[in-house]
Amino acid sequence: MRTTSAACFLVSSLAAAPHVQAAWYYEATTTAEGQGAPGGASSVRAWVDGANARIEMTEGGQSGFLEAGTYLLTHDGGDTLYVVDPSDRTISEIDLAQIFQMAGNMAAMTGGMVDMQFKDFTSEQLAQEPGEDVLGYPTTRYRFRTGYTMSIGVLGMTRENRNETEHDVLCTDAIDAAGFGVWLRPDRFRTGNEDMDRMIEQQLDLDCVPLRNRAVTTVVDGRGRESTVTTTTEVTALREEDAPAEAFVLPA
Repeated sequence: MRTTSAACFLVSSLAAAPHVQAAWYYEATTTAEGQGAPGGASSVRAWVDGANARIEMTEGGQSGFLEAGTYLLTHDGGDTLYVVDPSDRTISEIDLAQIFQMAGNMAAMTGGMVDMQFKDFTSEQLAQEPGEDVLGYPTTRYRFRTGYTMSIGVLGMTRENRNETEHDVLCTDAIDAAGFGVWLRPDRFRTGNEDMDRMIEQQLDLDCVPLRNRAVTTVVDGRGRESTVTTTTEVTALREEDAPAEAFVLPA
């Protein structure tokens, strides 16, 4: 199982900051390089006002459920998301907490035919230091290394992979809005499966908004074969701006 910054999102309260209650506009680009990584880049533009957020896919669609022209809409900081496809005139509701619980239930419902386990968890903070300004905003640089071993057994045959990720994050606490978490941060939902939840807990939990997030994930299989994927999400534009009047309204 591999989660990416473009598909999996952290939803949590952000620290109080000077620009409380401001409305924001941002653009962000995600790229993934390496063996098995999707080609090209995906780009979004978004309006955020408190817990409201509208994230429009403008290019690509590496997240798996968004294509160019579609957009995400939330009124509660990402607890519930709507995927709106104007071309097909469809709206789909996504309850991320429910999806993660379903993933945990599926792992427990295989009746012994499939045994999936996570073990040997590691998590280490490598650095916390002043970072460079990004788009004129001061940042703190955080570096983490996390890892786990995933074991999958099918009908008595077991395969084991070691996954390790180094995170390099430039994060600012100069802005404040829960809606930023919908796209820019990993998620903190729980599945109910103890092993999977321990893996999720290793994701970054920072009281700031990541403006640049680079994650290098290396997977080594049981035969010693190694593959590496580098995923980078970067905010390329950020400014205080009121959203269009209809931005957070679900279409009829």
